[in-house]
Amino acid sequence: MPAWDLLVRGGTLVDPAQSISARRDVAFRGGKVAAVAETLTGEATEVIDAAGALVTPGLIDIHTHVYHGLATGRHADQTSLANGVTTVVDAGSAGWMTLRGLRDYVIPTYQTRVFAFLHISATGLTINRIMPELADIKFAQVEEAARTAAENRGLVLGIKVRIAHGATGQGNQANAREALRRGRQAADLAGVRLMVHVSDTPIPLDEILEHLREGDVATHIFNGNAEQVLGPDGRIRAAVRAAKERGVVLDVGHASIHCDVKVARRAIAEGLLPTTISTDLHTPPAGRIVYNLRALMSKFLALGMTLDDVVASVTSRAAAAIGKSSELGSLVPGMTGDAVVMDLEDGHFTYADGAGNEVKATRRFGTRHVIREGRRLPAAHADQL
Repeated sequence: MPAWDLLVRGGTLVDPAQSISARRDVAFRGGKVAAVAETLTGEATEVIDAAGALVTPGLIDIHTHVYHGLATGRHADQTSLANGVTTVVDAGSAGWMTLRGLRDYVIPTYQTRVFAFLHISATGLTINRIMPELADIKFAQVEEAARTAAENRGLVLGIKVRIAHGATGQGNQANAREALRRGRQAADLAGVRLMVHVSDTPIPLDEILEHLREGDVATHIFNGNAEQVLGPDGRIRAAVRAAKERGVVLDVGHASIHCDVKVARRAIAEGLLPTTISTDLHTPPAGRIVYNLRALMSKFLALGMTLDDVVASVTSRAAAAIGKSSELGSLVPGMTGDAVVMDLEDGHFTYADGAGNEVKATRRFGTRHVIREGRRLPAAHADQL
């Protein structure tokens, strides 16, 4: 009987959680990581030759919309898993009234592992292409959201609030403040995290950050709108640095319009790295580009982040951000057997943002093999979704 179900041989393991960036063999058995060593012997049912490639833990995208069938929803396996993303977090597609559809009918069709943040709006994003989901604050129902989150702890990681003109109503500061208050209250009642959309906000960013504690998530941190991480002097706002120091997760949530290249470049140059890189995967309006997570890794590598920081932002730090470090985000023996084998390709590549800015890259990540619970799956190669 073979010692291993799958053996990945000869690749460069990049596993920031273990401070490893060196040649290693990685073996899987029974859906778990079985062994990691410079050289592993023994027979395997399947062997992957990873010579010349990077091997990382399975990628984690903490901001997606995979309620397939909604106007904004994408299919997780087609858009994420095939690109090496073995775990996604749906960021508020469902509210308490619509979670059962996601839980009972959509997620069971996926091979991708899915967690969720529950929208404070009862409807989630089912109506947001027609009207703002929090234009009527009655939709923000604290007790129902908290109860639903508490009853679905295996799925729901936290509460999501979109503090944006397009969510609370154009210029509606009262709704924005009340939605934020109710989101905080629901998260506290359920004992879970709070994720807040901070792009195009009707209220000051500093005010929003005051509500966020260690483990909470501020997503779209590099947006180019008026209330951004850079102050009027072009420097990082003190409130942003304070939030990061107290453990608030600063998440990219790229989408097409929520990550301005100029803001990201300046912030990174000043030492403000994102805690996590995420896609805000969704079906965009016509004319907008949404990149997959692997492409965003390439983009942030070109913006000046190190290879280890880029990988950490989608593995170990992403796992910590969702409270799953004991299971995901590293290839320590005994952990879940999710991994990706990637090439770091040389060439000339261009990554755009919604403001017309571009990043020129000379390297990009290319997916060679995807491994989910110790089993090899098909890989995809396109950057755009």
